[in-house]
Amino acid sequence: MSKKRSLVGLAICLMMAISLSLVGCGGSSGGLTITPGVLTVGSDCDYPPFIEMQGGQPSGFEYDLLAAIADEMGLELVYLEPQNFDTLLASVAAGTRMDVGVSSFTITDERKQLVNFTIPYFDSNQAVVTMIDSSYTNAMDLDGETVGAQSGTTGADWVRENLGPDTELKEFNGASELMASLVAGGVEGAFYDEPTAAFFVANTYTNSHIVQSIPTGEQYGIAVAQNNTELLNTMNEAMIAIKKNGVFDEIFSRHFPGVSPPSLAA
Repeated sequence: MSKKRSLVGLAICLMMAISLSLVGCGGSSGGLTITPGVLTVGSDCDYPPFIEMQGGQPSGFEYDLLAAIADEMGLELVYLEPQNFDTLLASVAAGTRMDVGVSSFTITDERKQLVNFTIPYFDSNQAVVTMIDSSYTNAMDLDGETVGAQSGTTGADWVRENLGPDTELKEFNGASELMASLVAGGVEGAFYDEPTAAFFVANTYTNSHIVQSIPTGEQYGIAVAQNNTELLNTMNEAMIAIKKNGVFDEIFSRHFPGVSPPSLAA
């Protein structure tokens, strides 16, 4: 939203075909941004504390980060209406609606077949969440049970790769929908990024808890169309600039107190 997320191979092939068919037909290939003077952002807006809608407006760490980057670049920041997470990278690749996608995207080799990523701005792991009154104590306790993850994420991939064939995986459009299903008994466990899991169990779904942190070593990046290296390079320069002047660390510490900010190394 990390949402350590990935796309299945067939989806990538279809998305790449759409993207390639649009190269040279306008969009970001013709300039720094689709709309001159504006940085247009796509996000699912359902992954606190990184991004969420409050009072009809996006807010959170990623929103504040993008606002600082846009300001450093001299651009106006515009967020589109909330998007489906599992179609965001295809939209970024097409380069016709949004300049960048920012939704706690874990940088993976698979995703880099479709889009480019900026230097990483956050380090993350996966987490397993269950109800407090359940008997589960770790991820493998859920082998053979009905579990949930957000569609298109590496949380879903982890389940497929590590739990047995008798495990039923339900996939959801958003993290809030996933947690609502856990509370309602629709799934026995929820697999998604640890920072958002920690936020939810502390603030919203207080009758649930994290039973295991899975050290997956994920890093989040901002997705940019492959044919717009000028925007990619300019965003990286802006990120390094706000790191040097202290703005990045101030934003990070405000949203993640007590956590050391990353170095923003490539």
